Amino acid sequence: MGMKQEPKKGESMALKHARQSLTLMTERSIEPTPVNYSVWYHYAAGDIKDLNDEINKFLGTKNLNITDDVNIYLYNKYVLPPEDKTQKTVTDASQNAQTVLGEIMGVIDKFSGDTATYNNQIDGHVADLSSKITNPELKEMAKEIISRAVAIRDSGSALNARLEESKREVVQLKENLEKVTTESNRDFLTGVGNRKAFEHKLGELTQWVQQTPGADLCLLMLDIDHFKKFNDKFGHLIGDEVLRKVGGALHDTVKGKDFVGRYGGEEFAVLLPNTPLSGALIVAENIRKHIQETQLLRKDTNTFVDQVTVSIGAARYRPEKDSVAVFISRADNALYRSKMGGRNRVTQESFE
Repeated sequence: MGMKQEPKKGESMALKHARQSLTLMTERSIEPTPVNYSVWYHYAAGDIKDLNDEINKFLGTKNLNITDDVNIYLYNKYVLPPEDKTQKTVTDASQNAQTVLGEIMGVIDKFSGDTATYNNQIDGHVADLSSKITNPELKEMAKEIISRAVAIRDSGSALNARLEESKREVVQLKENLEKVTTESNRDFLTGVGNRKAFEHKLGELTQWVQQTPGADLCLLMLDIDHFKKFNDKFGHLIGDEVLRKVGGALHDTVKGKDFVGRYGGEEFAVLLPNTPLSGALIVAENIRKHIQETQLLRKDTNTFVDQVTVSIGAARYRPEKDSVAVFISRADNALYRSKMGGRNRVTQESFE
């Protein structure tokens, strides 16, 4: 099962696949979120055979909708790369692409409506752009876009229309890259920061405390109680929904400069700058109560899932004594004592 759509004249394969993926998603009422778009872009490109085979099975099954949960499952299984290998690559590529595309937009703007003078300028702009591009794929993309501008300089009245089309495509590429940059620091399932974003923020804040006399920084480590039982009893889709609910509850409860991240699995972390340990314990208790009072309704049976609770450990950073690893370990030990003490409770660090 595939998509037959003729590419526009001079259109790159990337733009062709982008058009195809958006058409496929529109036909199936799939929201074009970054995760969904990534899955369907690869489907249109046909570069991940197992992904295409599984989607084709879904499409061949009557009355089976491809929901966001299905797309998340497909993304995690086939598309998501190992985070530790790709985080820097994604960030560097996105920043490089933003710079290049911004330059291309400037070139196109200068040529719009000025057919008399731009022939003498375009070769210089092309050479200047090429010196700023390090990524081979981006270089090819930039070359393609500029080549299209060069190709239409003899087209007379069609010049402005074609340049506007190129500008729109570049704007779309920039928007997609902005989403990739944002999402590369976010956990796709829960919407909070991912592990890499947490570690980066923790490094920034611990350095800030070291340089700021009297500054406070506290860390909350949270773990969903009996999470494995949710997966075993209700299935992984409900388990994912529990994770999303907890992420949403944390987002609702934690405000200002505080940071929420998914540390791994069913464990979350909250960084609280400018907050003493007594204040952190109040925030932790508010989080615990909010999650305990949040009910999760199963759409398939219209019944509520078992009550969700969390255990929390709290620690305050000691710049004169703590490394980052020790700081995390003390909060984690407090979390462990919450678990051992009966769960659904907040425990502060022990200085023993």
